[in-house]
Amino acid sequence: MRTVPTFRRAALPLLVLASAVAGPGCASSGSQIYADEAYGAPTPEQAVSSFLTAAKQSDYRAMANLFGTEDGPAENRWGRADVEQRMYVLAAVLDHQSFELRLLNVAGEENTIRVIADMVGTQNGNVSVPFVTTSNGGRWFVSQVMTRALDAG
Repeated sequence: MRTVPTFRRAALPLLVLASAVAGPGCASSGSQIYADEAYGAPTPEQAVSSFLTAAKQSDYRAMANLFGTEDGPAENRWGRADVEQRMYVLAAVLDHQSFELRLLNVAGEENTIRVIADMVGTQNGNVSVPFVTTSNGGRWFVSQVMTRALDAG
């Protein structure tokens, strides 16, 4: 079993992948370099649920497979090693005992769904953490994790 170090939560007030990954010219239709079923999830709920389950198990590879934007998996932009390092940090921040999910549609964004994870047993007790999921037309990815609710103090 891997030991995950404790990070000072103030150092990670908000993790926003979409602005860092998505950019002009990042996507090209029909040129996906990944197997659709190996990345993302079929629904927004499954993307977040699987992401949180993988975080609890320190399965950084599984987390990385679920992290991306409408352009596809984040590793297409940053590479596998870089994304897995980011997941290592997120897994420590998202440590929890259990969670329940609530869906919120984002007005005007057909391929974007906000998912609120009501998390029990974090270092800050019971908190609600917003996630933003996006779809590439077939699979859903966790594109943003608002970690502010998990900040210490």
